[in-house]
Amino acid sequence: MPDDSRSGLSGVPAGAAAGGGQMSVQDHAARFRQVMDEELPVSPGFSARLNMLWDLAGAAPPQTEGRVIGILAINDNWRESDVRKWLHKDVLPPRLDLHNMLRFLLDQINDRDNHRRWEAFLIYGSPIVASPINHSVYRADQTRREIASMIFAQITSEYGIAPSAYDADTVFQRCLSLMHKFNIYEQRDFQAGHLEPFKNYMFPGV
Repeated sequence: MPDDSRSGLSGVPAGAAAGGGQMSVQDHAARFRQVMDEELPVSPGFSARLNMLWDLAGAAPPQTEGRVIGILAINDNWRESDVRKWLHKDVLPPRLDLHNMLRFLLDQINDRDNHRRWEAFLIYGSPIVASPINHSVYRADQTRREIASMIFAQITSEYGIAPSAYDADTVFQRCLSLMHKFNIYEQRDFQAGHLEPFKNYMFPGV
């Protein structure tokens, strides 16, 4: 008859031997209570990514011009306090609300087939989930281009880079590309620590 103690069929829960003794159901219950969260944690960067998608869709006013009220007009079942949390506090909407919001927004940008990737990207961001944003759409987005212009001006001023030292269009496209990789969707997302890597990437050898 086979030796069940070596095959893992002796009835001892997996991992019990390593801990020096068998854990009871009460032990597991106590541990569960120790590690559990009372509410879902926020998803860092979610609001910026969601606002970026609303920007791309063009279905609501800009953030500074009444976006919350515009979104409430699209779906009056949502509460203003909740929408503000989604757009400003990195709080995730209920799953069904997020699902339906995404269906609407992706319909605006003709990317309906990418729903699951977009949902994962909004929640987790890159590099955990690669951005589904089409680069041509990204480059065409006016808000992103305005931020890129700000970054361009700040770096050339900070490092004293003369206009004769670079091709402006090439450098501008490099800036947009790096913004995409660094998840920079709002002006406040560009921080002092970004200056050097942006400078090195936008102006190699300068």
